[in-house]
This record gives sequence, C-alpha cells and structure tokens, in this order.
Amino acid sequence: MSKKKNTRINPVILVIIYACLLFVMYNSLSAITLGLWGQSVMGTVDSYESRLDDSNAEANRSRTVSMGYSFIVNGKEYRGFVIYSSDEAWPSLRNGETRSERISYFSFCPYINKPAALTDLDEMGGTRLYYYGVTLIGCLLLMILVTRTMKRGKRKKRAVKKMVNRAVKEAEAPQNYHTRSDDDMFCSNCGNKLPEGSVFCNGCGTRIQNTSGICAACGAAIPDDADFCISCGAARNSSAAQTTPPPAHYTQQPQPAYPQQDYIAPRPGLVGFSERCNSAEILAAAQKNRKFAVGCLWVLVLVPLIGFPVAGFLMDDFPFGESLIIGIGIATVMLILNLIALRNGRKPTWEGVVVNKYNKERTQRHRENGEDAGYTTYMEYTTVITTDTGKKKEIVERDSRRFMYDYLLVGDRVRFHPMFGTYEKYDKSRDRYIHCNVCSMMNPIKNDRCTRCNNLLFK
Repeated sequence: MSKKKNTRINPVILVIIYACLLFVMYNSLSAITLGLWGQSVMGTVDSYESRLDDSNAEANRSRTVSMGYSFIVNGKEYRGFVIYSSDEAWPSLRNGETRSERISYFSFCPYINKPAALTDLDEMGGTRLYYYGVTLIGCLLLMILVTRTMKRGKRKKRAVKKMVNRAVKEAEAPQNYHTRSDDDMFCSNCGNKLPEGSVFCNGCGTRIQNTSGICAACGAAIPDDADFCISCGAARNSSAAQTTPPPAHYTQQPQPAYPQQDYIAPRPGLVGFSERCNSAEILAAAQKNRKFAVGCLWVLVLVPLIGFPVAGFLMDDFPFGESLIIGIGIATVMLILNLIALRNGRKPTWEGVVVNKYNKERTQRHRENGEDAGYTTYMEYTTVITTDTGKKKEIVERDSRRFMYDYLLVGDRVRFHPMFGTYEKYDKSRDRYIHCNVCSMMNPIKNDRCTRCNNLLFK
C-alpha cells in the first residue's frame, strides 16, 4: 500500500518563510523611506570588511560589504550593522580603528537606521531603486500566495471532515427509504425544482401537494388513506389546507417590462432561471472575459511601473527617485484592486429578492486648474436585494444609466452571476426586453441571442 502524501506545510518552515519575506520587505521599505523622510548624522564605523566574491570579476566588482557602526542622537548612542553588495574596495578596519560615516535615521525611532550611502536617492541610482521596488512587490505577492495556499488547504480539510461526519451521521441515523414523485420534485405551477420536504415553491409560492407518504412538517410516515399527519396534524396536500397562506417572505407582484409599460399577459416558457449559464458557449465567453481582465491587469500595473521611471529619466524637473516611488505606488494599488476584482469573479452564484428601491439627488464638487469650479447635481438610483442567506446587496446606478433600477421591481427574484457581474430575473414572462448577462445589452424578449455580442440570452 502506497503511503499517503502529506502536503501540509511544516509550521517551523512556514514561520521561517514569513520571517525571511518580512525581513526583505523591511529592508527595502526602510531604505526607500529613509531616503525620502530620514534625517542624517555623522557616525563612527568601528568594523568594516569588503569580501571579493568572484575573483574573475573586474576590479572593485562582485563584493560583499559588512559594516558595523554607531551614532549618537539626543545624547543616546545607537548601533547598527548592515551587509550589502557594492563595488567598494576600502581596506578592512583593524581592531581599534574607526572611520566616520554619515548615517540616516528616523527622529521618532532612531533604531531604524542605515548608512546614508544606502538611502540617498541620488547616490543609490535608478537600478537599486528599481530593485527595492520590485523586491517589495514580489515579497508581498509571495506572502499572499503562501497565505492563500494555506487557507485553501484548510478549507479542503474542513470540507473532507464535514463529509466524513455527515456520512457517519447518515449511517447511524434510521433510514426512511422512499422515492420522490414528480409532484414532489417539480412545482406543478412553474416547473421549478423543489428541495425535498418543501411545503411551498420558492419560485412562485404555490403550495406543494404531498403524495410521497412522508409528512413535510415532521418527517413521519402518513398512511395512504390519511389527509393529515397522525404525528403532528399537518395537512397532507393543498386540497386539505386551501386556506393556508404562502410563506411570509414571499411577495409576488405583476412584472412590468423594461422600460415601464402597461400590464402584459404572461408568456409561457419564460419563468425560471436559465440553464444556459452552464453551457459550453457561455463558459467560453466567461473565460474570454477573464483573459481580457488579466490583460488589462498587466497593462494597468506595467504602465505606471515603467512609465513614471522613464518620465523621471527624461524630465529634468521630475526627480527619478520621486517618479519611481509614485510609479511603484500606483502599480501596487492597481494590482491589489484588480486581484480583488478577479477573485470576486470566482465566487459562487447567489440568489435573492428585491426588497427596496429608492433614489436620491446628490451633489459633486468640481475643480478646474486647481480652483473650485462649483457643484453639479446628479441622481443616484439604488436597488436593494436581500440574498437567501440574509445578506444585503445594493445595485447603485447614476443618472440615465439606471438599467437595473428600471428592469427590476420590488418582489422580483434574481440570480447574480459573478463570472459576468450581472443579474438574471426569475420571472421574465411579462417583459418586452431581456438583459444580456454577458455584455449587459438590452434585447427584445423574442431574441435568442444578443444583438451586440451574439451570445445566448438566459431564457
């Protein structure tokens, strides 16, 4: 029997990985921030060694320098030690020998310090600045990758544990073997698939007839000739409980089309969520959209990361160090925002009910050439949805782009497709228009494909 492979990361190794990444990030970040906001003071170098790493390299090249130093701030002595690569070839210090060196430090925390030669943005050059920036972003991404890998492993472990516990409980629990009939599996009114034991359809609110011989309320067996459960007294079918109201959370209202119009008789075949979201064509369109999003991600990250340093080289009034810091900062923000958006696109679909709609007039301040140009007003339209898990979601639109505000009504049941970021209405039987879930284009309800992207409409 082959031994099961253990993919869990050793905690000691994990701590070492995090410690190394944090140290490298601290080294890069401290060098950049000391160059921008640090103060300097003359210090004393009491140990210095320059080691040649490659004897075949050119003179004063491929060297590793180790330096120990001390400096005094506000009457208190601070010590530091650094190891770095350089082309310095100064002679090593003997015991008792010292040399002066300018040290950069933070006034609020002198324990963060480095030799000024390693923090001066003009002296360190563009190559070292670029190295610090790339190292900082690379270590941050590695930490995110390691953390996500750990969480994924824990989720899989919890899922397996739940499956095992569920299997054990099912094996220990007494089994009631019965077969669901079509009356119990699908709603007779709208055809929606029903969870086992349902009393009302979660799509249209119709009461479900119980012909399975199992009480939907308590799970006890019901004799064939009985109209009520002998255990809890619940009615077996709708004919015995015609006065039972539908669930309190369900509200069904006539469905106007988009845009607003008079009442339209319902059309058959347009009630229920479409299965086209799982078709090969739609999945291929989702993959194409994702590839396009990844391409935009690289553009939004690389353009400021490369463009600002190039501008710093070419423009005399734009210091290179400042341009590099700005480019790295903008690229990092763009990277984080786009990674969050890509992650949201992988979340599962969810369903909910529109519970409220409202609009507000808002004001926005404008500035032109650094001066106040006054205020403008605009309308903000909000559609509130409560999911089946009880969470609150909002669709916020502005001015004339109020498509979902007009398309959805209070009481509409909707499904959200994260792979496209669009909503699908459950009951489209009274609509004249249908919303394309791939490109968000409004199409006549008679269309089977979108007039813009030619993808299947979710009908």
